[in-house]
Amino acid sequence: MFSSLRAFLRRWLARCGHAFGTMLMSFWKRPICEADPSVSVHLLVSSKTWHAGVLAAISFEFFTQRRWNLFFHEDGSVDDLSLKKIEQVLPGVHFISRAHSEEVVKQRLQDYPNCQELRQRHNLFLKFFDLPAFAPGKRMILLDSDIIFFKKPQEILDWVDTQSQECWYNEDTKEKYCIPRYEIEPAIGIKLWPRFNSGLVLMPLDAILLPLAEQLLTTFKTTAHHPQFFEQTLYALMCSSWSRGGALPLTYEISWGLLRRSNSTCRHYVGDFKHDLLYIEGITMLAWAQFKKRFTKNNE
Repeated sequence: MFSSLRAFLRRWLARCGHAFGTMLMSFWKRPICEADPSVSVHLLVSSKTWHAGVLAAISFEFFTQRRWNLFFHEDGSVDDLSLKKIEQVLPGVHFISRAHSEEVVKQRLQDYPNCQELRQRHNLFLKFFDLPAFAPGKRMILLDSDIIFFKKPQEILDWVDTQSQECWYNEDTKEKYCIPRYEIEPAIGIKLWPRFNSGLVLMPLDAILLPLAEQLLTTFKTTAHHPQFFEQTLYALMCSSWSRGGALPLTYEISWGLLRRSNSTCRHYVGDFKHDLLYIEGITMLAWAQFKKRFTKNNE
């Protein structure tokens, strides 16, 4: 009885938070400053995640106080009405359709048959093969749609401003690779970074090596224990091979608790939390931060 009531309340609060998020979108004004052309921010979205993706981008621009070179890549399910909403809230965003991406990436992967084959099996492969293909500069930031920022991400800004060539990632609570790390490392000859999560990744494009991706997929495509984590494993492999950088501080939070840490820079809402707690906690905190800023500005 109690668990059913709790589930009902979470669903109800999530619907309220979703509506609150839509209201925030209508008031959002992107920073006026020009975006840095050398660094682009990429999100993969679907018909179910584009709304949260817009809020993730808003929270990132709000707390960095910068206008970013934003790329929204859709998996083939985002309709024209949703596209118009994305472009209305984030004017200047680069929207990459699945159809357009197919043409570009097919040419990019023509010498890598296993990359081409597996890319068709699951949309998450688009995150590895398609997003970097459209990055206009030499560095990119991967941002999942289920991440909300709560304060200024100074480590990210330092990475951007110093033109760093290091790779940095969001550290997970446990390892989630396509196959255990102790099997991957001797087969590929590269020691993988631990607990790699690809929800938030800073990396130079030169770190992405398609021959290395082909090697991993050729070796494990039929024996992978968890093929849904191939994309994450590929990014972990690229960054580990690059061997410069490491894990972001734990204030870039991934957690399974109901409440975030008080000092969180951002939170990655994993599992079912992306459907309710993201809107209950994340959007409420984002709305409060925007309200405080406007109130302070109006009273200066």
